[in-house]
Amino acid sequence: MEVSLQKDPKVRISYDEMEAYLLLPTPAYEVPYKMDEVMDIIKLAGVKIGINEAKIAAMIEDCYYDRECVIARGITPVNGVDAYFEYHFDPNLNKKPTRREDGTVDYWSIHSVELVEEGQVIATYNEPVDGSNGMTVKGKLLIAKRGRPLPPLTGKGFERSEDNKTYTSTMEGKIEMQNGRILISQVHEVHGDVGLKTGNIDFRGDVIIHGNVPTGAVIRATGSVTIDGNIEGCLIDASKDVIIRGGMLGGGRGIIKTRGSLHAKFLEYGTVKADGQIVTDSVINCDIICNDKVYLEGKHASVVGGIIHAAGGVEAYNFGNEYGVKTEIYVGVNMEVKKEINFHENCIKESQDIIEKINIGLKQFDEAVKAGIPIDPNDNRKASLLRTKIVKQADLATHTQSLNRMSEVLRVAQGASVKVIRNVYNGVIIGINDAIVTIKEDQSTVAFFEKNNKVVMFSMKDEIA
Repeated sequence: MEVSLQKDPKVRISYDEMEAYLLLPTPAYEVPYKMDEVMDIIKLAGVKIGINEAKIAAMIEDCYYDRECVIARGITPVNGVDAYFEYHFDPNLNKKPTRREDGTVDYWSIHSVELVEEGQVIATYNEPVDGSNGMTVKGKLLIAKRGRPLPPLTGKGFERSEDNKTYTSTMEGKIEMQNGRILISQVHEVHGDVGLKTGNIDFRGDVIIHGNVPTGAVIRATGSVTIDGNIEGCLIDASKDVIIRGGMLGGGRGIIKTRGSLHAKFLEYGTVKADGQIVTDSVINCDIICNDKVYLEGKHASVVGGIIHAAGGVEAYNFGNEYGVKTEIYVGVNMEVKKEINFHENCIKESQDIIEKINIGLKQFDEAVKAGIPIDPNDNRKASLLRTKIVKQADLATHTQSLNRMSEVLRVAQGASVKVIRNVYNGVIIGINDAIVTIKEDQSTVAFFEKNNKVVMFSMKDEIA
């Protein structure tokens, strides 16, 4: 009986089933392979999709034996592209100054306000792109990821086109992104110095002054205040950030108040109160209260004279000078802050107790009405209770807000320190929480912390080196 030595073609499928390989063993007696027989073997192996018959025919014709060759490829799925918005403004403004290579600070690099004009396109919606499904060589469907649409933008001061693709400003003003919403609000812009023509400014929104602010002027804003020049003995009062690209020449009369942060080239002979950080190049004879940190940056970052109270800490190159100008630096939380916190806590408890008693009284009136007990029309006790409740609720909200603010100060003040990059001179007073020390000898490159209710000094020379 004659035994056939002919070997069958071998089909191998990759682990992901995206490729199929064919191997033709050298045939016995040089008997050529037949195309239809090879195709039957390939299909018997389960290969259905992407078969390259021309490649198989070439293998047979060219006697491509004992080596694998790719003869089928699956269809790779193409994922869709999610929809996205293209913003025609900067949604992430740079609110910090840039340090130049020479060590100076560029306050013009601060970008806290971006302006738009009425009719300006502020955003464009790009539709999602559908993907295409794929398939393995065995015919298994591979589902592509679909491109996801996005909901329309929300906010105020703009409108969108009928096709929901183009967003256009409906007013001239300041544009910003807040918690995913676009807000366009009014801006008061002064092209030049503040003076008799402009008068004092009291504006609900942001104020931009492309000039200087002289002594005696008053600027109040519920938003931010940006001043391109210098300010003198004036009052600046803002609910958000204050940016002075020049500096403050207060003459003992200048006052800056901000519930945000303050950036200024220099601060001289003025009073400053800020809830946020203060960043400046130098401070000379100022009275500063900061509920965050005070950073002095630049080549000559010094504090000379005056008093700084900064809950989060103070960092500078120099404190005081060789002439012994009295300079006081206090950080952390002192006893006065603790007393204020205790005061608000007591007021909150008192208001809550009174409101609870009022609610009991009002409930008694309601129960009397339900029970059919006649009420004298001239009896104004219920109205009096309601008026008192409204007053106490307002007091409760005010003291709660103040307590929350002071609690944030406590958080910021944890681990507060005073850091000196170069020199702290003899006579400078350093206070941390309730501990105070007067520097007796000039020191350099040191940091001051509180330990066991005392101010202790550590060298930073290894840190700075």
